[in-house]
Amino acid sequence: MKSHILLSSPVLFLAFFLQAMSLAHGHYSDQHWYEPREQHVLSAPENARPMPSLIIDTFQNPTHNDLGFWHGAGEDLAMQYQPGSMQLFPTDPDQNYHTQFETNGCFSMIPWRNQFLHVEFVGTDQFTVSLNEHNEDCYPHRAPFPGVPDSIEASRYMMKMGHGSTGHDGDGHEHDEPIREEHGKKQISKDNGGGDEDDQTPAAPPKKELFIPLSHFLINQNRVVSVSFSGFYTNRSITLHRVEIVSSVPPPRKENNYFKIPEKLPTGELILRCTRPKSFAFGIDDGSPRFAQEVMRILDEENVRVTFFAVGAGLRDTTTNLTRFYREMLKKGHQVALHSNTHPKMEALPTIDKIDNEIIQAQRTLKEQLGIESSYFRPPFGTVGARMRQQIAKYIPNAYIVNWSVDVEDWLWADSSTPEKQLDAFYRSVARGGNLAVMHFLNPTTVGYLRQFIRHVKGSGFKIMRIDQCMEDPDSPPLS
Repeated sequence: MKSHILLSSPVLFLAFFLQAMSLAHGHYSDQHWYEPREQHVLSAPENARPMPSLIIDTFQNPTHNDLGFWHGAGEDLAMQYQPGSMQLFPTDPDQNYHTQFETNGCFSMIPWRNQFLHVEFVGTDQFTVSLNEHNEDCYPHRAPFPGVPDSIEASRYMMKMGHGSTGHDGDGHEHDEPIREEHGKKQISKDNGGGDEDDQTPAAPPKKELFIPLSHFLINQNRVVSVSFSGFYTNRSITLHRVEIVSSVPPPRKENNYFKIPEKLPTGELILRCTRPKSFAFGIDDGSPRFAQEVMRILDEENVRVTFFAVGAGLRDTTTNLTRFYREMLKKGHQVALHSNTHPKMEALPTIDKIDNEIIQAQRTLKEQLGIESSYFRPPFGTVGARMRQQIAKYIPNAYIVNWSVDVEDWLWADSSTPEKQLDAFYRSVARGGNLAVMHFLNPTTVGYLRQFIRHVKGSGFKIMRIDQCMEDPDSPPLS
């Protein structure tokens, strides 16, 4: 669940609009996440002998993998299925493709913990591979679902064969086929002009292979729900052919350029919910200066502390008066944390240097304007990928990458004819077990509902606090 925030502004500062993330958009509805299947995979006990290889997906069915569970796309990722392959046409790093291990419960990878995730594909290697952890209840109707992933950068784990890469996409072309709309769904146009061209089929490009130790995914492997592919930072396509767990990796030799498994790079810890029992935290992203004083008044009167995520460019713009506002909030005991420098989708940036600049400039601005440092970072748009997570860990000690499990959906309803649906969205997320919220002070309706949000949480028996406090951070201030 991600809100998407875009910053724009006249001279004054940056204003936002948002879009939503759903893990089951595109061609298949979210019912497939919960759909029971006749075929189930039973996990062996932890002390059992090593398991044989596990074939997860060879794409013999358009909607279900070899384990009998759903596979499919989110965020309107365009796909083209053929028996034995699934071609993906990404246009955004938030787009994702999942293949599930389990539907209504948790799947244990412990029997395979010393083995390797093996992926055969054709096309771009500029994407993220994640192993996704289920929530504590192993129940898909509890928030968050899917739970926290750990991610790796695909290109680091690719076995490069001696003949080299073709440089083509998964269909053998240099560029993506155009995407057209048909009956409300994205389809891939395969119009070849209808001429009497030589219809000789070009040779298929060679398959590429990833070998990733399961131990490189730092999640609770007793609670796995899916493998996913996301974080695309190119529009070139990828065609998936095989996803499996294997017991060994080909030995280094000349033909594979003496391939060896790379080291696991540190990544910032992604959080979606508070860990302290009966705690609740509001993470409030930058908003409009004209609503700042009203937000301050409500928080004072309700006697709660929250966490604000500030964009560096907004703090440096003296016409916004946001620096004065955040200084006052710090004095009152609120937390102010990082939200990038200019608010791009960082995983979409073409180079690591550009990702680094967003982090470094945001840190510098927080230090220069507010005199503070922070280990807490909310990614713009909620977009998370392996490259960004690695660079966050490089520059921010003990980094927390903060998304959420409660979304007020102000991006959807604040400017609509039914702004009260923000209340419905908030109540629904809290009822599902979410306890870490995202919202903005961009619209008078959202600010007007803030007091009701707070009182609903209090009435539900939660104590509202800063995010560092709800995460039981030993460096956070004591609870009052």
